[in-house]
Amino acid sequence: MPVLGLGAATLGREINEKDSLHILDTAFAIGFRHFDTAEAYGGGNARAYRKNVLGIEDVRETTATMHSSEILLGQWVRDRGLRGEVQLATKVSSGFRSADVTAALERSLDRMGLDSIDLYYLHSIPKDIPLEEPLHSMKAARHGGRIHSLGVSNATAAQLQHARKAATSIEYCQNAFNLAQAAQSRESLDYCRQQGIRFVAYSPLAAGFLTGKYGARGESVPSGTRFDVIPGHRDVYFNDAGFHALTRLEQASAATKVPKHLLAMAWVLRHAEIAIVLVGATKPDHLHNAVEAQKLATDENLWTQLSGL
Repeated sequence: MPVLGLGAATLGREINEKDSLHILDTAFAIGFRHFDTAEAYGGGNARAYRKNVLGIEDVRETTATMHSSEILLGQWVRDRGLRGEVQLATKVSSGFRSADVTAALERSLDRMGLDSIDLYYLHSIPKDIPLEEPLHSMKAARHGGRIHSLGVSNATAAQLQHARKAATSIEYCQNAFNLAQAAQSRESLDYCRQQGIRFVAYSPLAAGFLTGKYGARGESVPSGTRFDVIPGHRDVYFNDAGFHALTRLEQASAATKVPKHLLAMAWVLRHAEIAIVLVGATKPDHLHNAVEAQKLATDENLWTQLSGL
């Protein structure tokens, strides 16, 4: 079964500093050892995104701190003396020119108070820059001891193949994987299994969409939720494929009396070819739910029904 990791995007964005540190303490106490962040995760970053991309200037985050996730995660690791006990991952999210990647890495390490990072990803595949350019910088940083493992994120199977040719040392791929996006991610997952690349699944609950809190047809977006703070998520899941997946999940939950969030999480966790499943949390219960989902008894017919096969 895949191991559980904490996706730290919520730190300083949906939850304040005190609650962020409590989430981190809880995750570590119940066995989480992989912690994932990115330079783009922060209360200030989310606010800037809405202003610059959507033309919306308002306050929905708990802090206006840029890069709050890296800052809080690094602070927690240092204060608790946990550097040798956890695996830390972060990502370069923009500016994929060689010099930009090198500078972004140094800024991330400085914010986190680290000499090196265990895992460094390209947050997305650049569209107008040869993939070889950022990967060359990442390989150089690995040779220099600043990065221990390289990864790419949000990559198709074809892009993964290209990345592997450009850098045979690519060891990780982090993509969304959940009931609502399974078809899009399946090809990448299969490629990773064939090539020995560790697949890291994020958004197992589709950023909360599969819990049903946004309604059966996306009619409700509560203040402070992921889809409220980062409205771009709505376009990803508020569509026919997403709503059909939610309907199947609701039917399975009604038949089995198992809550939707546990079924959705367990569906992801049953994929043995996944190495790590990242869990996002704004409350400790979200972490405990993931652990409970690991223990859920499997029924092949149920998983087939959920998959829509």
